[in-house]
Amino acid sequence: MTDLYTSISWLEPLLFEPVPVDMVEMADQMLTLKGRLEGLYPAETRERIGRLLQLTNSFYSNLIEGQYTEPKVIEQKAQIKRSAKQLTEIATSHVHVQRAFERIIDRDVGTGWADLFAVSFVSLIHRGLFRDASEQELHIDGLKAPMVPGQLRDMAGLNVSVGQHEAPAYQAVRPMLERMQVVYGRLADPRYRLIATLAYHHRLAWVHPFPDGNGRVVRMVTHLQLLKLGLASPLWSLSRGLAREHEAYYQHLAQADQHRQGDLDGRGQLSLKALQAFVRFMLRTCIDQMSYMLEALDRDALRARLERAVAFDERFMAAEIKPEIARALHILITQGAVARNDFKVFMGLGERTAINQLKKLVQLGVVDSPSPKSRLIYPGFPVWFAQLVFPDLHRRFI
Repeated sequence: MTDLYTSISWLEPLLFEPVPVDMVEMADQMLTLKGRLEGLYPAETRERIGRLLQLTNSFYSNLIEGQYTEPKVIEQKAQIKRSAKQLTEIATSHVHVQRAFERIIDRDVGTGWADLFAVSFVSLIHRGLFRDASEQELHIDGLKAPMVPGQLRDMAGLNVSVGQHEAPAYQAVRPMLERMQVVYGRLADPRYRLIATLAYHHRLAWVHPFPDGNGRVVRMVTHLQLLKLGLASPLWSLSRGLAREHEAYYQHLAQADQHRQGDLDGRGQLSLKALQAFVRFMLRTCIDQMSYMLEALDRDALRARLERAVAFDERFMAAEIKPEIARALHILITQGAVARNDFKVFMGLGERTAINQLKKLVQLGVVDSPSPKSRLIYPGFPVWFAQLVFPDLHRRFI
């Protein structure tokens, strides 16, 4: 590996000065779409769709790495406590790690913007994702010992090549991460922070701080930074968009690895134009996924899909759920929470029949009742049901 890769100057450019107008416009568009998404449904519904999207993020991040795990399997194993010995799948760990960090960031206790670029933060995410991994998953070709979760390449003394990309020398990993924290962590404008987050997505992948698992870590970091910006609504998934455009994603990542292409390509060591193209691709992907969920969550379209699901899905048919239930479910989802007695009224059925139907809906998981006699009930979104009402939510694009 060339000595040039030991210098933090190889990270440049890290920022765009000035920031291209079209990027700022796309950042503003994301803010608008976020407001529209959040205005569609009440907090109770958004929260429960958010739990579903945690599984979606895990499914697609896993798929991008070439590993397919059925969403329903991730759902089942994510319900097991983190300390359980059965937890070895990285896809399941992804859900637990995302939930834990989202809680920390939502509380906004002692977690500043710059902290989301810290060496310790990146290491902690890697450790969380891989701490329950099997010995086979931790075995990396070329390493004598298994990978240590959370340990940077500098501690392992390991240089790596990934495809056509020679990652920086292991001695440069920590200084490069620290340099990026200084540059990206000092920004104040939310739009510039968004653009910096997406530029950091590439630069962190380029540094390749760990022997393996970098892609998962990078996507998780980006999600959490978007959450800190208030842009990672629980109603959409960036990883779904990256999986859907996985070839373009990898192509843009590879192109942004290139050295500067002549005097008109910035002043840094790496290509300014290629990094800008990568950020534009990421912005378009975010907008595409937010727009997809806006369409999927349209209330009239949702009502029609609920009617079809209740009438024709084998699970509803086996449970003998009546067609009138679709209207009641639609009201429940759009209101977020309703009184148990009101829900039975919405069914338009006799008292005894309504009680029986509600019991079956709770058993199916499409109605969430905290206790058998709780006054309020909430919508539920088990994976099988979500795949009926949100078209192509979990599709094997790769």
